[in-house]
Amino acid sequence: MSDNVLIPSYNPADIDDEAGFFEFIIKKTLSKIQKMTPAKIVSYDRQKNRAVVQPLTYDITSTGGTLPMDTIPNIPVLTLSGGGFIFSFPVAENQTGWLISADRDISVFKKILNFFTPATLRRHQYEDGIFIPDNINGFNIAEGDENAVILTSSDGTTKITVQNGKVEITVPDWVMNGNGVINGNLNINGTMTAAVVIAQNGTTGTFTNSVAAESGIITEGS
Repeated sequence: MSDNVLIPSYNPADIDDEAGFFEFIIKKTLSKIQKMTPAKIVSYDRQKNRAVVQPLTYDITSTGGTLPMDTIPNIPVLTLSGGGFIFSFPVAENQTGWLISADRDISVFKKILNFFTPATLRRHQYEDGIFIPDNINGFNIAEGDENAVILTSSDGTTKITVQNGKVEITVPDWVMNGNGVINGNLNINGTMTAAVVIAQNGTTGTFTNSVAAESGIITEGS
């Protein structure tokens, strides 16, 4: 059984008198104003941060039929940024979310990112919109993470959780590029492999299993 219900885009009884006719005109006008709709990604260029987006709402014809809306190209995808830093997601095909329209034609703004004069009189159309990725129906939250800020993969195998006084990283493998400083004790419940291990005066570390140092262990200080 289909979940789509065929209903006309207007009630014929509404145009039997003057008041109903004007109400019909107002509703038809408002129906042309595009504000927000569920949508999905058709394709995404991450370098340019532009997507082709498919609105998921059907248009309803005057006879009660349904028509899919056209795909919309050149739509920016929400990317949190500020202070010279960018938070970017690898948005993929069929990613769901919300398409939200601006109140004016923003084609010029997308080119200059500054004060602009709208190129047309177009208002409240999805082609002047932005796509906000959203999982919508939520995801599984592991026991103990209920009150945490979570950055996680969909399958939960890779995640970072932040709670008061605690940050936990769960990942099969990780790589750190660059130098690091630990101001405190380091406890490793496993094997540590390093080219050189230098233990300076006052530094402590606990290794439950073993330490493998290719060039030996060096201790400094008295």
